[in-house]
Parts: sequence; structure tokens; C-alpha cells
Amino acid sequence: MMKGRKTNNGRLLLFSILVVLLAFGSICTSVSGAETTSEASTEAQVAITNVSLDPAIFMQDDQGTLTVRIANSGTSPVAIDRVELLSEELKVVNYQTYDKVGTLGEGNSLSFTFVLEADGKDGTFFPIFYVDFTNAGSMRYPVPVKVDDTTIMVSVINSPDTFSAGEEDEITLSVSNPRDNEVNSVTIIPGGQGITSSQTALFIGTLKPDEEKQVTFGITPKQATELVFTISYRNGPNQHYETLTLPVKIGDRKVAAEIVVNGIEVTGGGSSMTISGDVTNAGLKDAKSVTVTVSEPAKPVDPDPIYVIGALEPDDFSSFEITCTAQGASEIPLVVSYRDEEGKTYQETFKISARTNGNSTVSGSSQLQPGAPSTNGRQGGGGLGIMGFGSGLSKVPIVPILVIILAGIVGIVAWRKGYLNRIRERFRK
Repeated sequence: MMKGRKTNNGRLLLFSILVVLLAFGSICTSVSGAETTSEASTEAQVAITNVSLDPAIFMQDDQGTLTVRIANSGTSPVAIDRVELLSEELKVVNYQTYDKVGTLGEGNSLSFTFVLEADGKDGTFFPIFYVDFTNAGSMRYPVPVKVDDTTIMVSVINSPDTFSAGEEDEITLSVSNPRDNEVNSVTIIPGGQGITSSQTALFIGTLKPDEEKQVTFGITPKQATELVFTISYRNGPNQHYETLTLPVKIGDRKVAAEIVVNGIEVTGGGSSMTISGDVTNAGLKDAKSVTVTVSEPAKPVDPDPIYVIGALEPDDFSSFEITCTAQGASEIPLVVSYRDEEGKTYQETFKISARTNGNSTVSGSSQLQPGAPSTNGRQGGGGLGIMGFGSGLSKVPIVPILVIILAGIVGIVAWRKGYLNRIRERFRK
């Protein structure tokens, strides 16, 4: 009997051990399953919702920011240990800023901003945005970052080959953006030794990709020099500069007004003579306040000592007529004075023969005068000549034409009144 009890007790002990082992295994399996479910759930409920770069495209040595936003779309908070940006090609300036993050609540989001610096070469690089969860698991996301060192382009649209010292000329520049992202705060500043500009600077502002704008400067050089345009602009927060240098050559250019006198006739004699002809502006700019007179040894006299033409546009002309005395002189200096657009006064002197009753030969020279000429005398009306009809009207036989017109009018009136029929009947009788 004693032996049977021992056998039953042994079986009971073995059964109890088996039950404990099975229960322990079930508990371990349950814990392991819970951990796996938690890990998978954490990775699934956290997602990247936005990525932004400033600037959108870097230039070499630029610094910019990469901002990544993550959100928790689950129903339970997520513990985050650290967040990093890993890159071998780009320098992460604020590395290890987010070594301790904390908990991201359900339905909430967090933003992480990293300062990047492009080191030395063009290309597209992929730094890794890395999230390390506290309990288990991690998330990696490659972010494309493009580096392109293409600069904005500045070219000359219009510029004179040579400049005149002390005179303003216009220079037109074209500014364009060949980059794939916009640039901001584009400003152009002219400069150079002996250079005066009508604009100290011109602000263009933003240039979108493939956009082009034109600007015009009024440049006045004092001497032969170099004209330097400094162009500044921003790519994101980074300031960049470009320069454009133009040589300034000083020389004579046929862009101002150029006076030509032709068709000269000298008539009269005795106490005075009359000089008539045409004045033409053969230059490329307006001649203003044009006057015609004579100088020593000739003396201007009434009734037309000075003839005022007024303004002559390029390729415009006007007739003139002046009276003078020149006793004993073989040549008469004919003086044409005018002003340019800046108000400077010029004189052209033409030597004409004092012989009367025929066309006179003309030779001339010019000089810059410090003051304005006298404008006494008959006004020509802004370059249109006598009666305002331009060249040659003074030579039209006005009196004979008026006599013929008057005779025609008298004949028509006599015919309508019947005077012609009465005269004809008298002759018949």
C-alpha cells in the first residue's frame, strides 16, 4: 500500500510540472506577440506629411534649410528617441539637434529643421531622414537635394561704341534667370572712375525660372574708363554677386546734330545785301534754337539781321534770309547757332563769297560756345522757315500769282453781270 501511494504522488507531481510549463509557455508567447504588434503598429501610424527646402535648389557653398514634418495618425502616443539627418555629400550644420525628442501624441505632428551646406560640387544628393523610436523600430526617408551653381545672366542690349566726354548716353541691359528656381532681390548698381549715372541703382526684384527683364541706365563719362555694373541677388538666404565690365572709349561720334548749309544766294548791293539759302540738320539728334546771322567783316542790318529758325529735327531743313553789309569783303562768315538736348550752345561758321547775283560757294567750321546766341529778329516757327512752310517758299512769285487770280475773279464777275456781252456788242456796232 505504501508503494502505490508513492507512485500516485509521483504522477501527480509530474502532471503539475507539465501544467506549469504549458502555462509559462503561453504567457511568453503572449508577451512576444504583444511586442511584435506594438512595433508594427508604431511604424504604421507615423508618417511624413511634408518636406520643404529653402532654397529649392542650392548653389555651391550655399547654406539652406530642410524641414520635415511627421504626424501620428494612430490612436495611441508614440515615443521617439531621436531624429537625425544622415549625409556624406552635404554638411549637416546642426547635427544632433534632435537627440532627445519625446512622445508624439495621437493626431499630433512635429517638424524638424536641419541646416545644410553644399560643399563644392553640383549634383543631386539624397540625405537620409532617420527616426529612431524608443520602444522598437525606426523609419528612414531619403530626401533629394539638388546643387546647381548656374548663375544669372547679364548682357548688353544697347550701348554706343564710343562715348562723348560729358554727354549722357543710354545703355540697356538684359538680366535673365536660367536656373530652375527663382532668385530674389535682384539689384544692379553702376559704377566706375569718372562715371555719372542718372540712376544710382535699379531694383528688379524677383526673377522666376527662364524670366528676363531689361533695364536702361543714363551714363555720362568724364574720361576714358571702365564702366562696372554690380549685380546682386539672393538664392534663398544666400547673397550672390555678379559683375559686368564695359570699356568706355571717348571719341567723336556723328550722333549729335550736324548742320549743313546749301542753296546760298547773295543778292543786292550798295548799302546792303541779302543772303538766302537752306539750313539742314544732317545729324541724328535735334538741333534746337537754330539761328542764322553773319559776323565780321560783315555786319547784320535791318530788316533781317538775324533769322530765327527754331528747332530742326534730324533730316529736317528750313529756308532763311538775312540782310547785311560787307563793304570791301570778298567772303562773308555765315554763322549758324543751335543748342543740343542738354542746352549746350554750338556755332557753325560757313565762309561764303560776297559776289552777288548768283549762287555762292560755302565752306564751314564749328565750335562750342559758352553762352546762348541772340534771338532778335524774325522767328521762323520751329524749323518751318518763312510762313511756316519750310524751304524755298521765299522764292515763289507770289505777287504775279495774286495778280492772275485777281484778274480771273474780275473776269468771272464781269461775265456774270453781262459786262462782257455789252462790250462785245459795242465792238460789233
